[in-house]
Amino acid sequence: MSLDYIVPRKNGKYSFRITVPKAKRAKFGKREFWVTLGTKDRKEAIVKAAALLDHYMKLFKADEISDSTQLTMPLIQQTSERLGIQYHTPEAIEAASVQDYVAMVSRGIEALEKIKNPDIAEVAAIGGAVEPPALNMLELFDRFVELSGDKFLGLDKRARDKKANRYKAAATDFVAISGEIDVVNMTSKEAFDFAAKLTQRVADEEIELETAQKKLQHVGMFVRKVFQADYPTKPNPFKDAKIESNGAVQTGKRRQFTEPEIMALNANLEDSGANDELKAILAISECTGASMKEICLLTESDFHLEEPFPFITIGPNKHRKFVKTGKSRHRDIPLIGKALEAAKRYAKTGFPRYARPGGSEALSAAANKLIRAVAPGATTYSYRHRIAFLLQNTGCVDTMKNSLMGHHSPGMTMRYGDGYDMSNKYEALKKALALAEKKQAKLKN
Repeated sequence: MSLDYIVPRKNGKYSFRITVPKAKRAKFGKREFWVTLGTKDRKEAIVKAAALLDHYMKLFKADEISDSTQLTMPLIQQTSERLGIQYHTPEAIEAASVQDYVAMVSRGIEALEKIKNPDIAEVAAIGGAVEPPALNMLELFDRFVELSGDKFLGLDKRARDKKANRYKAAATDFVAISGEIDVVNMTSKEAFDFAAKLTQRVADEEIELETAQKKLQHVGMFVRKVFQADYPTKPNPFKDAKIESNGAVQTGKRRQFTEPEIMALNANLEDSGANDELKAILAISECTGASMKEICLLTESDFHLEEPFPFITIGPNKHRKFVKTGKSRHRDIPLIGKALEAAKRYAKTGFPRYARPGGSEALSAAANKLIRAVAPGATTYSYRHRIAFLLQNTGCVDTMKNSLMGHHSPGMTMRYGDGYDMSNKYEALKKALALAEKKQAKLKN
Protein backbone atom coordinates (compact mmCIF):
# COMPACT_ATOMS: atom_id res chain seq x y z
CA MET A 1 0.00 0.00 0.00
CA SER A 2 1.30 3.48 -0.88
CA LEU A 3 2.16 5.54 2.19
CA ASP A 4 0.64 8.60 0.49
CA TYR A 5 -2.64 7.64 2.20
CA ILE A 6 -1.10 8.10 5.69
CA VAL A 7 -0.59 11.68 6.83
CA PRO A 8 1.02 12.73 10.18
CA ARG A 9 -0.84 15.56 11.95
CA LYS A 10 0.42 18.27 14.31
CA ASN A 11 -0.75 16.34 17.37
CA GLY A 12 1.54 13.46 16.40
CA LYS A 13 -1.32 11.15 15.37
CA TYR A 14 -1.88 9.83 11.87
CA SER A 15 -4.84 10.39 9.55
CA PHE A 16 -5.98 8.59 6.43
CA ARG A 17 -6.46 10.70 3.28
CA ILE A 18 -7.76 9.57 -0.10
CA THR A 19 -8.57 11.65 -3.19
CA VAL A 20 -11.98 11.13 -4.80
CA PRO A 21 -11.72 10.39 -8.55
CA LYS A 22 -12.84 13.35 -10.65
CA ALA A 23 -15.71 11.38 -12.19
CA LYS A 24 -17.05 10.59 -8.70
CA ARG A 25 -16.74 14.04 -7.05
CA ALA A 26 -20.28 15.11 -7.90
CA LYS A 27 -21.60 11.93 -6.35
CA PHE A 28 -19.62 12.30 -3.12
CA GLY A 29 -19.68 16.12 -2.97
CA LYS A 30 -16.00 16.50 -2.11
CA ARG A 31 -12.46 16.17 -3.46
CA GLU A 32 -10.97 14.18 -0.55
CA PHE A 33 -11.89 12.00 2.42
CA TRP A 34 -10.02 12.42 5.71
CA VAL A 35 -10.35 9.89 8.54
CA THR A 36 -8.49 10.16 11.88
CA LEU A 37 -6.64 6.92 12.63
CA GLY A 38 -6.27 7.73 16.33
CA THR A 39 -2.73 6.45 16.76
CA LYS A 40 0.83 7.75 16.84
CA ASP A 41 2.20 4.31 15.98
CA ARG A 42 3.08 4.26 12.29
CA LYS A 43 2.70 0.46 11.92
CA GLU A 44 -0.73 0.52 13.55
CA ALA A 45 -1.71 3.41 11.28
CA ILE A 46 -0.71 1.40 8.20
CA VAL A 47 -2.91 -1.54 9.27
CA LYS A 48 -5.93 0.72 9.92
CA ALA A 49 -5.38 2.61 6.67
CA ALA A 50 -5.36 -0.63 4.66
CA ALA A 51 -8.94 -1.44 5.71
CA LEU A 52 -10.06 2.10 4.91
CA LEU A 53 -8.35 2.00 1.52
CA ASP A 54 -10.20 -1.23 0.64
CA HIS A 55 -13.52 0.32 1.73
CA TYR A 56 -13.14 3.52 -0.29
CA MET A 57 -11.78 1.78 -3.38
CA LYS A 58 -14.93 -0.38 -3.41
CA LEU A 59 -17.05 2.77 -3.17
CA PHE A 60 -15.21 4.47 -6.03
CA LYS A 61 -15.21 1.43 -8.32
CA ALA A 62 -19.01 1.04 -8.25
CA ASP A 63 -20.69 1.56 -11.60
CA GLU A 64 -23.15 4.44 -11.83
CA ILE A 65 -26.73 3.25 -11.47
CA SER A 66 -29.56 5.31 -12.91
CA ASP A 67 -32.99 5.77 -11.35
CA SER A 68 -34.39 3.62 -14.16
CA THR A 69 -32.25 0.63 -13.14
CA GLN A 70 -34.34 -2.39 -12.16
CA LEU A 71 -33.80 -3.22 -8.53
CA THR A 72 -33.11 -6.85 -7.71
CA MET A 73 -32.21 -8.39 -4.38
CA PRO A 74 -28.74 -9.45 -5.63
CA LEU A 75 -28.07 -5.80 -6.65
CA ILE A 76 -29.26 -4.50 -3.28
CA GLN A 77 -27.20 -7.11 -1.41
CA GLN A 78 -24.08 -6.31 -3.48
CA THR A 79 -24.57 -2.59 -2.82
CA SER A 80 -24.94 -3.24 0.92
CA GLU A 81 -21.69 -5.21 0.95
CA ARG A 82 -19.94 -2.42 -0.96
CA LEU A 83 -21.14 0.17 1.55
CA GLY A 84 -20.18 -2.07 4.47
CA ILE A 85 -23.71 -2.19 5.89
CA GLN A 86 -26.38 -4.83 6.45
CA TYR A 87 -29.56 -4.55 4.41
CA HIS A 88 -32.84 -4.60 6.34
CA THR A 89 -36.20 -5.05 4.66
CA PRO A 90 -38.99 -2.51 5.27
CA GLU A 91 -40.84 -5.17 7.28
CA ALA A 92 -37.84 -5.71 9.57
CA ILE A 93 -37.38 -1.97 10.11
CA GLU A 94 -41.08 -1.48 10.88
CA ALA A 95 -41.08 -4.33 13.39
CA ALA A 96 -37.89 -3.17 15.17
CA SER A 97 -37.87 -1.53 18.58
CA VAL A 98 -36.53 2.03 18.86
CA GLN A 99 -33.21 0.75 20.18
CA ASP A 100 -32.89 -1.86 17.41
CA TYR A 101 -33.93 0.69 14.81
CA VAL A 102 -31.15 3.08 15.84
CA ALA A 103 -28.63 0.24 15.60
CA MET A 104 -29.98 -0.75 12.16
CA VAL A 105 -29.76 2.68 10.58
CA SER A 106 -26.66 4.13 12.26
CA ARG A 107 -24.23 2.47 9.84
CA GLY A 108 -26.43 3.56 6.95
CA ILE A 109 -26.34 7.18 8.15
CA GLU A 110 -22.54 7.03 8.27
CA ALA A 111 -22.49 5.76 4.71
CA LEU A 112 -24.93 8.47 3.64
CA GLU A 113 -22.61 11.14 5.04
CA LYS A 114 -20.00 10.02 2.54
CA ILE A 115 -22.40 9.82 -0.42
CA LYS A 116 -24.01 13.16 -1.15
CA ASN A 117 -25.92 11.92 -4.19
CA PRO A 118 -26.81 8.25 -3.58
CA ASP A 119 -28.23 6.24 -6.46
CA ILE A 120 -31.43 4.20 -6.20
CA ALA A 121 -29.63 0.99 -5.16
CA GLU A 122 -27.75 2.84 -2.40
CA VAL A 123 -30.99 4.36 -1.12
CA ALA A 124 -32.54 0.90 -0.96
CA ALA A 125 -29.47 -0.57 0.75
CA ILE A 126 -29.09 2.21 3.31
CA GLY A 127 -32.70 2.86 4.24
CA GLY A 128 -34.59 -0.28 3.32
CA ALA A 129 -37.12 2.16 1.93
CA VAL A 130 -37.63 0.35 -1.34
CA GLU A 131 -40.00 -2.60 -1.36
CA PRO A 132 -38.45 -5.86 -2.59
CA PRO A 133 -38.77 -5.99 -6.38
CA ALA A 134 -41.41 -8.27 -7.85
CA LEU A 135 -40.15 -11.65 -9.06
CA ASN A 136 -42.07 -14.18 -11.09
CA MET A 137 -41.24 -17.85 -10.56
CA LEU A 138 -38.76 -18.05 -13.45
CA GLU A 139 -36.86 -15.01 -12.17
CA LEU A 140 -36.89 -16.45 -8.66
CA PHE A 141 -35.61 -19.76 -10.07
CA ASP A 142 -32.60 -17.97 -11.58
CA ARG A 143 -31.79 -16.62 -8.13
CA PHE A 144 -32.21 -20.13 -6.67
CA VAL A 145 -29.59 -21.45 -9.09
CA GLU A 146 -27.16 -18.69 -8.01
CA LEU A 147 -27.61 -19.73 -4.38
CA SER A 148 -27.53 -23.49 -4.91
CA GLY A 149 -24.11 -24.43 -6.19
CA ASP A 150 -23.99 -27.22 -3.60
CA LYS A 151 -26.79 -29.07 -5.39
CA PHE A 152 -24.59 -29.53 -8.46
CA LEU A 153 -21.29 -30.48 -6.83
CA GLY A 154 -19.60 -33.53 -8.35
CA LEU A 155 -21.76 -33.47 -11.49
CA ASP A 156 -20.39 -33.13 -15.02
CA LYS A 157 -21.86 -30.47 -17.31
CA ARG A 158 -24.41 -32.82 -18.87
CA ALA A 159 -25.64 -34.01 -15.48
CA ARG A 160 -25.75 -30.42 -14.15
CA ASP A 161 -27.74 -29.21 -17.14
CA LYS A 162 -30.12 -32.15 -16.89
CA LYS A 163 -30.77 -31.50 -13.20
CA ALA A 164 -31.17 -27.74 -13.69
CA ASN A 165 -33.58 -28.27 -16.61
CA ARG A 166 -35.66 -30.67 -14.53
CA TYR A 167 -35.94 -28.04 -11.82
CA LYS A 168 -36.64 -25.28 -14.33
CA ALA A 169 -39.51 -27.30 -15.82
CA ALA A 170 -41.32 -26.93 -12.48
CA ALA A 171 -40.85 -23.13 -12.55
CA THR A 172 -42.03 -22.99 -16.16
CA ASP A 173 -45.13 -25.04 -15.34
CA PHE A 174 -45.89 -22.77 -12.39
CA VAL A 175 -45.89 -19.71 -14.67
CA ALA A 176 -48.02 -21.57 -17.24
CA ILE A 177 -50.58 -22.53 -14.57
CA SER A 178 -50.54 -19.53 -12.22
CA GLY A 179 -49.24 -16.74 -14.47
CA GLU A 180 -46.43 -14.31 -13.76
CA ILE A 181 -47.54 -13.50 -10.23
CA ASP A 182 -45.15 -11.82 -7.80
CA VAL A 183 -43.79 -14.73 -5.76
CA VAL A 184 -42.24 -12.36 -3.20
CA ASN A 185 -45.73 -11.23 -2.15
CA MET A 186 -47.48 -14.49 -2.90
CA THR A 187 -50.12 -15.77 -0.47
CA SER A 188 -50.59 -19.29 0.84
CA LYS A 189 -53.95 -19.36 -0.95
CA GLU A 190 -52.17 -18.94 -4.29
CA ALA A 191 -49.78 -21.78 -3.38
CA PHE A 192 -52.72 -24.03 -2.46
CA ASP A 193 -54.46 -23.06 -5.71
CA PHE A 194 -51.37 -24.20 -7.64
CA ALA A 195 -51.38 -27.52 -5.77
CA ALA A 196 -55.10 -27.93 -6.53
CA LYS A 197 -54.55 -27.33 -10.25
CA LEU A 198 -51.74 -29.89 -10.33
CA THR A 199 -54.03 -32.37 -8.57
CA GLN A 200 -56.71 -31.77 -11.19
CA ARG A 201 -54.17 -32.53 -13.93
CA VAL A 202 -53.47 -35.85 -12.20
CA ALA A 203 -57.22 -36.60 -12.04
CA ASP A 204 -57.50 -35.76 -15.75
CA GLU A 205 -54.60 -38.21 -16.41
CA GLU A 206 -52.49 -35.44 -17.94
CA ILE A 207 -49.58 -36.09 -15.56
CA GLU A 208 -48.69 -38.73 -12.97
CA LEU A 209 -49.15 -38.23 -9.27
CA GLU A 210 -45.43 -38.50 -8.60
CA THR A 211 -44.73 -35.83 -11.24
CA ALA A 212 -47.24 -33.43 -9.70
CA GLN A 213 -45.79 -33.95 -6.22
CA LYS A 214 -42.27 -33.30 -7.52
CA LYS A 215 -43.31 -30.07 -9.26
CA LEU A 216 -44.90 -28.76 -6.06
CA GLN A 217 -41.90 -29.87 -4.02
CA HIS A 218 -39.48 -28.14 -6.38
CA VAL A 219 -41.19 -24.73 -6.48
CA GLY A 220 -41.48 -24.84 -2.69
CA MET A 221 -37.75 -25.54 -2.51
CA PHE A 222 -36.97 -22.58 -4.80
CA VAL A 223 -39.01 -20.20 -2.66
CA ARG A 224 -37.61 -21.52 0.64
CA LYS A 225 -34.00 -21.08 -0.50
CA VAL A 226 -34.43 -17.59 -1.95
CA PHE A 227 -36.56 -16.33 0.94
CA GLN A 228 -34.01 -17.57 3.49
CA ALA A 229 -31.25 -15.68 1.67
CA ASP A 230 -32.98 -12.53 0.44
CA TYR A 231 -36.32 -12.17 2.28
CA PRO A 232 -35.76 -13.69 5.74
CA THR A 233 -38.87 -12.02 7.20
CA LYS A 234 -41.16 -13.40 4.47
CA PRO A 235 -43.10 -16.60 5.27
CA ASN A 236 -42.88 -19.36 2.65
CA PRO A 237 -46.39 -19.62 1.11
CA PHE A 238 -45.66 -23.23 0.08
CA LYS A 239 -44.85 -24.40 3.60
CA ASP A 240 -48.09 -26.36 4.08
CA ALA A 241 -49.06 -26.94 0.43
CA LYS A 242 -49.13 -30.67 -0.33
CA ILE A 243 -50.60 -33.17 -2.77
CA GLU A 244 -51.64 -36.20 -0.74
CA SER A 245 -52.36 -39.67 -2.08
CA ASN A 246 -55.21 -41.58 -0.45
CA GLY A 247 -54.36 -44.77 -2.34
CA ALA A 248 -56.91 -44.12 -5.06
CA VAL A 249 -54.35 -42.70 -7.46
CA GLN A 250 -51.36 -44.87 -8.25
CA THR A 251 -50.35 -43.58 -11.66
CA GLY A 252 -47.00 -42.33 -10.36
CA LYS A 253 -45.83 -45.74 -9.13
CA ARG A 254 -43.37 -47.65 -11.28
CA ARG A 255 -44.29 -51.29 -11.70
CA GLN A 256 -42.26 -54.47 -11.51
CA PHE A 257 -41.75 -57.10 -14.18
CA THR A 258 -43.87 -60.23 -13.91
CA GLU A 259 -42.17 -63.57 -14.47
CA PRO A 260 -43.97 -64.16 -17.84
CA GLU A 261 -42.66 -60.75 -18.94
CA ILE A 262 -39.11 -61.62 -17.86
CA MET A 263 -39.28 -64.82 -19.89
CA ALA A 264 -40.66 -63.01 -22.95
CA LEU A 265 -38.11 -60.20 -22.62
CA ASN A 266 -35.16 -62.59 -22.39
CA ALA A 267 -36.38 -64.40 -25.50
CA ASN A 268 -36.77 -61.05 -27.25
CA LEU A 269 -33.24 -60.05 -26.22
CA GLU A 270 -31.81 -63.32 -27.50
CA ASP A 271 -33.32 -62.78 -30.94
CA SER A 272 -32.49 -59.07 -31.10
CA GLY A 273 -29.41 -57.39 -32.51
CA ALA A 274 -28.64 -55.74 -29.17
CA ASN A 275 -24.94 -55.44 -28.33
CA ASP A 276 -23.45 -57.75 -25.71
CA GLU A 277 -22.73 -54.96 -23.21
CA LEU A 278 -26.43 -54.11 -23.10
CA LYS A 279 -27.35 -57.77 -22.64
CA ALA A 280 -24.80 -58.16 -19.83
CA ILE A 281 -25.97 -55.04 -18.00
CA LEU A 282 -29.61 -56.18 -18.17
CA ALA A 283 -28.63 -59.63 -16.90
CA ILE A 284 -26.87 -58.11 -13.90
CA SER A 285 -29.83 -55.83 -13.19
CA GLU A 286 -32.28 -58.73 -13.48
CA CYS A 287 -30.45 -60.67 -10.76
CA THR A 288 -29.31 -57.84 -8.47
CA GLY A 289 -31.86 -55.03 -8.71
CA ALA A 290 -29.09 -52.50 -9.40
CA SER A 291 -30.09 -49.60 -11.66
CA MET A 292 -28.77 -49.05 -15.17
CA LYS A 293 -26.55 -46.13 -14.14
CA GLU A 294 -25.14 -48.03 -11.17
CA ILE A 295 -24.07 -50.88 -13.45
CA CYS A 296 -22.94 -48.79 -16.44
CA LEU A 297 -20.37 -46.98 -14.31
CA LEU A 298 -18.79 -50.08 -12.75
CA THR A 299 -15.00 -50.30 -13.07
CA GLU A 300 -12.59 -53.22 -12.79
CA SER A 301 -12.10 -52.48 -9.08
CA ASP A 302 -15.85 -52.93 -8.46
CA PHE A 303 -15.93 -56.59 -9.57
CA HIS A 304 -15.02 -59.17 -6.90
CA LEU A 305 -15.36 -62.62 -8.45
CA GLU A 306 -13.60 -64.74 -5.84
CA GLU A 307 -15.54 -67.75 -4.56
CA PRO A 308 -17.53 -68.57 -2.57
CA PHE A 309 -19.42 -65.26 -2.67
CA PRO A 310 -18.65 -63.14 -5.77
CA PHE A 311 -20.13 -59.64 -5.69
CA ILE A 312 -20.06 -56.13 -7.16
CA THR A 313 -19.50 -52.88 -5.27
CA ILE A 314 -21.82 -49.98 -6.00
CA GLY A 315 -19.93 -46.94 -4.76
CA PRO A 316 -17.39 -44.21 -5.55
CA ASN A 317 -14.95 -44.90 -8.38
CA LYS A 318 -13.21 -43.05 -11.19
CA HIS A 319 -16.56 -42.49 -12.94
CA ARG A 320 -18.51 -41.11 -9.95
CA LYS A 321 -17.96 -39.54 -6.56
CA PHE A 322 -21.08 -41.06 -5.06
CA VAL A 323 -24.23 -42.96 -5.97
CA LYS A 324 -27.41 -40.92 -5.64
CA THR A 325 -27.57 -37.75 -3.56
CA GLY A 326 -26.57 -38.49 0.02
CA LYS A 327 -24.70 -41.71 -0.88
CA SER A 328 -27.67 -43.78 0.26
CA ARG A 329 -27.11 -46.54 -2.32
CA HIS A 330 -23.47 -47.43 -1.62
CA ARG A 331 -23.51 -51.18 -1.10
CA ASP A 332 -22.18 -54.61 -2.10
CA ILE A 333 -24.45 -57.02 -4.01
CA PRO A 334 -23.85 -60.76 -4.56
CA LEU A 335 -23.59 -62.10 -8.12
CA ILE A 336 -25.61 -65.23 -8.80
CA GLY A 337 -26.40 -67.19 -11.96
CA LYS A 338 -26.57 -65.18 -15.18
CA ALA A 339 -25.41 -62.03 -13.37
CA LEU A 340 -22.15 -63.76 -12.46
CA GLU A 341 -21.65 -65.03 -16.01
CA ALA A 342 -22.22 -61.54 -17.41
CA ALA A 343 -19.84 -60.02 -14.85
CA LYS A 344 -17.08 -62.43 -15.81
CA ARG A 345 -17.19 -61.13 -19.40
CA TYR A 346 -16.67 -57.49 -18.34
CA ALA A 347 -14.82 -57.65 -15.01
CA LYS A 348 -11.56 -56.48 -16.62
CA THR A 349 -13.02 -53.66 -18.70
CA GLY A 350 -16.25 -52.48 -17.17
CA PHE A 351 -18.75 -51.24 -19.75
CA PRO A 352 -16.85 -48.71 -21.93
CA ARG A 353 -19.73 -48.26 -24.36
CA TYR A 354 -21.95 -46.83 -21.61
CA ALA A 355 -19.48 -45.56 -18.98
CA ARG A 356 -19.89 -41.94 -20.05
CA PRO A 357 -22.17 -38.97 -19.36
CA GLY A 358 -25.59 -39.93 -20.70
CA GLY A 359 -24.53 -43.54 -21.25
CA SER A 360 -27.13 -45.05 -18.96
CA GLU A 361 -29.86 -42.96 -20.62
CA ALA A 362 -28.78 -44.25 -24.03
CA LEU A 363 -28.82 -47.83 -22.74
CA SER A 364 -32.25 -47.43 -21.14
CA ALA A 365 -33.68 -45.91 -24.32
CA ALA A 366 -32.45 -48.89 -26.38
CA ALA A 367 -33.59 -51.44 -23.79
CA ASN A 368 -37.01 -49.83 -23.31
CA LYS A 369 -37.78 -50.31 -27.01
CA LEU A 370 -37.34 -54.05 -26.50
CA ILE A 371 -39.25 -53.98 -23.20
CA ARG A 372 -42.30 -52.19 -24.62
CA ALA A 373 -42.84 -54.98 -27.12
CA VAL A 374 -43.44 -57.57 -24.37
CA ALA A 375 -44.22 -55.52 -21.22
CA PRO A 376 -46.19 -52.32 -21.95
CA GLY A 377 -45.79 -49.77 -19.16
CA ALA A 378 -42.60 -51.34 -17.81
CA THR A 379 -39.09 -49.86 -18.06
CA THR A 380 -35.57 -50.92 -17.11
CA TYR A 381 -36.40 -49.76 -13.57
CA SER A 382 -38.91 -52.60 -13.38
CA TYR A 383 -35.97 -54.97 -12.80
CA ARG A 384 -35.32 -53.22 -9.50
CA HIS A 385 -38.95 -53.43 -8.37
CA ARG A 386 -39.06 -57.14 -9.28
CA ILE A 387 -36.08 -57.95 -7.04
CA ALA A 388 -37.63 -55.97 -4.18
CA PHE A 389 -40.87 -57.92 -4.65
CA LEU A 390 -39.08 -61.29 -4.71
CA LEU A 391 -37.10 -60.47 -1.58
CA GLN A 392 -40.25 -59.41 0.22
CA ASN A 393 -42.07 -62.59 -0.75
CA THR A 394 -39.36 -64.93 0.47
CA GLY A 395 -39.57 -63.61 4.03
CA CYS A 396 -36.55 -61.33 3.73
CA VAL A 397 -36.53 -58.84 6.62
CA ASP A 398 -36.70 -55.17 5.71
CA THR A 399 -33.19 -54.35 6.90
CA MET A 400 -31.72 -57.09 4.69
CA LYS A 401 -33.81 -55.96 1.72
CA ASN A 402 -32.68 -52.39 2.28
CA SER A 403 -29.08 -53.54 2.53
CA LEU A 404 -29.32 -55.23 -0.89
CA MET A 405 -31.38 -52.51 -2.57
CA GLY A 406 -29.72 -49.46 -1.00
CA HIS A 407 -32.93 -48.12 0.51
CA HIS A 408 -33.10 -45.98 3.62
CA SER A 409 -33.72 -48.02 6.72
CA PRO A 410 -34.83 -46.24 9.91
CA GLY A 411 -32.34 -46.86 12.68
CA MET A 412 -29.50 -48.00 10.39
CA THR A 413 -26.66 -45.61 11.09
CA MET A 414 -23.93 -47.59 9.35
CA ARG A 415 -23.14 -47.23 5.65
CA TYR A 416 -25.94 -48.90 3.70
CA GLY A 417 -24.84 -52.41 2.79
CA ASP A 418 -22.54 -52.85 5.79
CA GLY A 419 -25.22 -54.28 8.06
CA TYR A 420 -24.93 -57.91 6.84
CA ASP A 421 -21.97 -60.01 5.81
CA MET A 422 -21.78 -61.31 2.26
CA SER A 423 -22.78 -64.88 3.10
CA ASN A 424 -26.11 -63.74 4.58
CA LYS A 425 -26.78 -61.39 1.68
CA TYR A 426 -25.91 -64.16 -0.77
CA GLU A 427 -28.39 -66.55 0.84
CA ALA A 428 -31.19 -63.94 0.87
CA LEU A 429 -30.73 -63.06 -2.81
CA LYS A 430 -30.32 -66.71 -3.82
CA LYS A 431 -33.63 -67.54 -2.14
CA ALA A 432 -35.38 -64.69 -4.00
CA LEU A 433 -34.01 -65.77 -7.38
CA ALA A 434 -34.97 -69.39 -6.63
CA LEU A 435 -38.57 -68.23 -6.15
CA ALA A 436 -38.46 -66.60 -9.59
CA GLU A 437 -37.06 -69.79 -11.17
CA LYS A 438 -39.80 -71.83 -9.54
CA LYS A 439 -42.48 -69.53 -10.97
CA GLN A 440 -40.93 -69.67 -14.43
CA ALA A 441 -40.67 -73.46 -14.30
CA LYS A 442 -44.41 -73.71 -13.62
CA LEU A 443 -45.12 -71.47 -16.59
CA LYS A 444 -43.05 -73.67 -18.88
CA ASN A 445 -44.96 -76.76 -17.75
